[in-house]
Amino acid sequence: METFKIEIQELLARVVEVQAENIQEAFSKVNEQYKKAEIVLDYNDFAEVNFTDINSQSKTDKINSLTIEVINYLYSDEQKHYEESNQPQNHIFEKLVQLKSLID
Repeated sequence: METFKIEIQELLARVVEVQAENIQEAFSKVNEQYKKAEIVLDYNDFAEVNFTDINSQSKTDKINSLTIEVINYLYSDEQKHYEESNQPQNHIFEKLVQLKSLID
């Protein structure tokens, strides 16, 4: 018999309402509350479960690594452009903030 490593990954999710001046501030506030353990997800927040063959995970790891590199490369320039443009809706910086908060 062979030995296989299968990763079990559970996804917890919760919608949090927060008052803020803009979406970046909202993400920042929720991120800070989460880091301070003011928001703690538990079994009541269960959303999904995935099973992954660890040996095939390298493609996913590469995608995540490249995504982080691209975000870090673009973040400060896009933030500057966003602020200089008076924070327009649908600016790519808003997407970068969301991606960054998901990765952190």
